Amino acid sequence: MISLIVAHDEKRAIGKDGWMPWNLPQDLAHFKRVTLNHAILMGKVTFEAMKKPLPKRHTYVATRNSDYVYAHEAVTIVHDLDSFLKQWKDKEECLYVCGGANIYEQALPYVDEMWISLVYGEHEADTFFPAYNQEDFIVVSKEELQDFMIIHYRRKK
Repeated sequence: MISLIVAHDEKRAIGKDGWMPWNLPQDLAHFKRVTLNHAILMGKVTFEAMKKPLPKRHTYVATRNSDYVYAHEAVTIVHDLDSFLKQWKDKEECLYVCGGANIYEQALPYVDEMWISLVYGEHEADTFFPAYNQEDFIVVSKEELQDFMIIHYRRKK
């Protein structure tokens, strides 16, 4: 199964200068709670912005750079994202797609569910989550928090 987890604002902004344009500790706690002990997938730029692999998660880092290496037991480099997603699609184990924008866009057709933290308002940003059709998904749950709402979507069969 492939899940996607993202925080975006009302204009689908997700990033500014290589990081999130907001500081929401509750959202970071939600991200940790959902992804802990699971495999995660992110692009090289997102991975390098974090400075190190996240604990208790195996990280798949997607890059087109065939020379890119990262020597760590909990990190696997992926050079063919489309093939990787096609292979993972039928697994019972859940993979969480964690960004950035290009990775989200490539993964969206394969996603079985999405965890979207909808950050209230509009923020200055240079990176945006790709457009998606909400009609392709059903809302499993919504959780209102102070500065954002967590919406859990599942793709319609």
